[in-house]
Amino acid sequence: MSNSHYEIKEHLKIFVKNRFGKPLHSVKSFEELSESMHLSVQTLRRFFGKIDSDKEIGFSSLSLLCKYVGFGDWQEFSLYFESQKNISDRDKSYIENMSTFFENGERYNIDYHQNTMVVDTLNDYAKVIYQRKENLQFFYTLYQKNNWSSDYFLAWLPNYNYFGQDWFRTMLASRIRESNNTLVKLALNNFLFLGSFLSNDNCGLVSEIEDLDKLYKDYRKNYRYMPYHEMRYHTIKLIFAKKNNDEEEFQKIIKQYFDGLENSGLEEIHQQEMIIFFCNTLLWLQEYKLAYHYLKKMKPFLKSYPTKNEKQKSMHFFGINMVFVKTTFALVWVANHDSKTDDFELFDSDFKDISGLLYNDYIKIMYLTKCIISENGLAKKKILFQDLKFLVDETNYHKIYDILIDLDSEFAKYSV
Repeated sequence: MSNSHYEIKEHLKIFVKNRFGKPLHSVKSFEELSESMHLSVQTLRRFFGKIDSDKEIGFSSLSLLCKYVGFGDWQEFSLYFESQKNISDRDKSYIENMSTFFENGERYNIDYHQNTMVVDTLNDYAKVIYQRKENLQFFYTLYQKNNWSSDYFLAWLPNYNYFGQDWFRTMLASRIRESNNTLVKLALNNFLFLGSFLSNDNCGLVSEIEDLDKLYKDYRKNYRYMPYHEMRYHTIKLIFAKKNNDEEEFQKIIKQYFDGLENSGLEEIHQQEMIIFFCNTLLWLQEYKLAYHYLKKMKPFLKSYPTKNEKQKSMHFFGINMVFVKTTFALVWVANHDSKTDDFELFDSDFKDISGLLYNDYIKIMYLTKCIISENGLAKKKILFQDLKFLVDETNYHKIYDILIDLDSEFAKYSV
């Protein structure tokens, strides 16, 4: 048994004793505990080391113990324990103190889509919740039963840095089961599919595409046009068409998406945002010419977007920042051997947009790829590749190597 497993079990014993509220020193006390949680007296006594201390109890029994103290199962309790070890006291206290706000949001069903003050508060909370993996795990352990807050942070604030990591995907799968919101389920299923693709299918917890299609049909039947959901669903469908080498289906999906976007009634600048998102995925699909075709018409966006953002306060934390935009443009230009990339130069101010919190590693991977392809010296390529490899190992986004192999003939020389 690992030290971590042992520590978590000892921690669970304390929780069970505290929940029971009386000493566990006699067979009668164990019989009383057994009646309240549907575990045999023998199993409970074994867990607490009163008998057969050298024998382990099974995971199903551990999960029943965890349910007794308010957790879903052993995995959820383990996640809670690990997050508590690594979270700072300050962040832990801050996240715990969000409870009243979240409870009121749930109780009164506050519509954060229409309430700027509520969204501003949630977005301030997001800066702490998404600051570290441990913070996010601790948040979800505390508030996963609160649909109002958990839906917001996991569906409306998509964290592109984590989609390929199974600890996060477990969280998304849990939210899919807990949420009653079709749009939330659609968004989270999309994220599971996208993370699997970016990881070259090297991660678990992928739903069936038929389930995704059903959710999409339900959304179209009951909701108005939702630009982000449309973009992400159609890019997932493109991924499947490309895997199946179905060019006819691929072109059909492209046409469906752009017909819908054109007739959506969105302002032009918001249509352009969605096209940039769409083209960003086309890059990962290695559809460089197609991405170039759409983005060539949109270079004015680079100048109009910041001005528009200053005039119109965003209702949501979610949104692409200029690092995302410029990196997408720059990699498309480099992939198409267009050397006119001066307009895509990044500045320090571009990195200060808080929405970058949701994309930092994802975009750094694409940015480093662009730099490697543009670099002429093999020694510099090797240095850049080591930085890239570190991020790929962290995120699990191994699909980026397919792009490098495709675009850089020297890949084998600097990747060893």
